[in-house]
Amino acid sequence: MEHSREYQVLLDACQHSGCALCRLSHESTYRYLAAWKYELFTDVDLQKELRRSQGFCHTHTWELVQMGAALQIAQNYRSILSDTVNQLREGEGNAASGGLFRRLFDTKDGKEQRLRCPACRQREQAETHLVHTLRHALLDSEFQAAFARSAGLCLDHLRLTSELKLNDTPGDWLTALRKGQIVCLQRLDAELAEMIRKHDYRFKEEARGPEMVSWLSAAGLVAGEENVVEKK
Repeated sequence: MEHSREYQVLLDACQHSGCALCRLSHESTYRYLAAWKYELFTDVDLQKELRRSQGFCHTHTWELVQMGAALQIAQNYRSILSDTVNQLREGEGNAASGGLFRRLFDTKDGKEQRLRCPACRQREQAETHLVHTLRHALLDSEFQAAFARSAGLCLDHLRLTSELKLNDTPGDWLTALRKGQIVCLQRLDAELAEMIRKHDYRFKEEARGPEMVSWLSAAGLVAGEENVVEKK
């Protein structure tokens, strides 16, 4: 197959620890947040979008905090808090306050129009594109070998890659995915078994190796990799 830039990026991600789709979708989201911090936070349309979504979600708000986006958060979240104050004032003396905050995003037909976190939507778009690339890449023998040597996909991305409805990818990518993932999981299972064995007092004198951090790999594959992006 012709090797696209997207293929090469995915192939390179297989050389690193952890789920390749976690790594690349985290990087895509980080780039989006960095762009928002340095340029996009003054964009009027995006400011309106953030007011409708009531800001970024918990995870992405605190990523921006860690990135030092103090002024950017102050300017954008001030509008959200101002909207909340207005809604609270409008609700004074209204016993039926259950729908107080819903009204901020209601349309004339009563349907709630609150947007989801923009960074979450960015990540979902990145994941969809990555799944499309991965399915095609799995038809290539070089990539199949690299995937089998990698940590494999976390369970969430395994499900997503297997089940996401996209235009049909020619070829039996699903069999290649299953075979490669089985190799990755069996290798990790052996490492976990060795780690558990070495925790037995009878073998405490044996040398420790990479198997002693296999529990971290298991955590990443079951729950998804920690959202950490390597700074370049």
